[in-house]
Amino acid sequence: MRLLAPLWSRATYRGWVWAILGGALMMPFMMVGATGYNYVEPGSGFNGVIEPVVFAAVLPLVAAASLLLPDREVERTAARRLLGAEFASPADDDSWNSRWRTGCWFTLHAAIGGVLSGITLALVPFVGFLLYYGFRYALTGLDTAPSWYDGWFVEWGLLTGPLCLAALIALVAAVTAAMRAFAPKLLGQGASDRLAASRAEAARLAARNRIARELHDSVGHALSVVVVQSEAASRLIARDPAFAAEAMAAVGETARGALAELDAVIGALREDREGSRAPQRDLCDLSALVKESGVAVDLRLTGDPETLGRLASREIYRIVQEALTNVLRHADEPRAAVTVDIGPAEAAVTVTSPAARRPRGRPGGRGLIGMAERAEVLGGTAGTDWGAGEWTVRAAVPIDQKGRE
Repeated sequence: MRLLAPLWSRATYRGWVWAILGGALMMPFMMVGATGYNYVEPGSGFNGVIEPVVFAAVLPLVAAASLLLPDREVERTAARRLLGAEFASPADDDSWNSRWRTGCWFTLHAAIGGVLSGITLALVPFVGFLLYYGFRYALTGLDTAPSWYDGWFVEWGLLTGPLCLAALIALVAAVTAAMRAFAPKLLGQGASDRLAASRAEAARLAARNRIARELHDSVGHALSVVVVQSEAASRLIARDPAFAAEAMAAVGETARGALAELDAVIGALREDREGSRAPQRDLCDLSALVKESGVAVDLRLTGDPETLGRLASREIYRIVQEALTNVLRHADEPRAAVTVDIGPAEAAVTVTSPAARRPRGRPGGRGLIGMAERAEVLGGTAGTDWGAGEWTVRAAVPIDQKGRE
C-alpha cells in the first residue's frame, strides 16, 4: 500500500501544481529562446519551445534573471504551501548569500517545472488516446488504431494508459519529496544565519544567567539580612527595645533596597523598556552595604575606586555582597574582615570570617560559582580556602588601563 500511497496523497497533487507553476515561469524564457532559434533554423517559428537545445540554452538566462527578480518570498511561500517544506527565512533577505541560493532554487523550479509540465502536456492526452483505442480494441477487435500508431501498446491501452498515468504521478511524487527535502538548504537559513542566531541565543542565555546572578546576589543577600535582623529584634525587643528598633529599621532599609534592585533586574526582562531603571550599586555604596548587611564588618578600602571602570566596580561590589551573605549563612559568628585593595594593575578583595571547621556546604554552591563567574568575566579569578579557624574568600580583578567605562 505504501507504493500506491502517492496516487491519492494530496501532497503529490500540490507538488504537481508547484511543478506546473515552474513550467509557467519557464515559458517566457523558452519563447525568447525560440525566437533566437528561429534565426538559426529559419522557418521554425516557435517550434523551438520544444527543442531540448533551446531548453538548455535558456537556463543561464533563467539563472541570471533570478538574481534580479524580487521572487524570494514568493518562492518560499510556494515551497511551504505546495511542497510542505518547513524552514525559517534568512535573517538578511537582501544578502548575497540569500540571493544566490534563492536564485538557484528559482532556476531549479523553472527547469524541473518545465520538464514536468512538458511531460504532463504530452502524456495526459496520450493516456486518453490509449484508453480510447484500447476500449475500441476491446469491443471491435483488431485494426482499430490509427495507421500512424498501432501495436500492442495501443491494443492494451486499457492497461498501459493507467500505468503511464501512474508512472507520471509517481514521478511527480518523487520530485515533490526530493524538492521538499532540498528546500531548506536553498530557501532557509544559511550557515551565516545559523551562526548569527547561535550568537544571539548565546547572548540571550548569558543575559539570563547574569540576571539570575543579580537576583541571587541582591535579593538573596537582602533576605538573609532581613532574617538575621528580624530574629535578633524578636529576641531582644523586651530587653533592649532600642536595639530592636534599630534592627527593624535596618530590615526596612534592606527590604526597600532589595525592592529597588528587584525592580531594576526585572526591568531588564521587560520587552517594553520605557522609563529609566535605578543605577546599580558599585564600590561607592560599599559603606552602605556594610551598614545594612547584619554582619560586624571591619572594612578596609585602599586605593581610588574611581580608577576602576563602572563594570569592574559593580562586580567587585557584588562579590563582597555575596561573601557577606555567606558569612550570615555559614559563619560561626556574623563577623568579617573585608579588604579591598585597588592597586595600579589589579583590585584585590579579601573577606575573612571565623570558621572553626571547614564549611560543609556544597563546594560548588551558586554563590561561589557566581563570584567566580563575575571575576572571570573581567579576566580575574576568585576562590576560597579554609585554615587557622578562618574561611577566606579571595578575588583579583585586573584593571583595564585602556578602555574603562
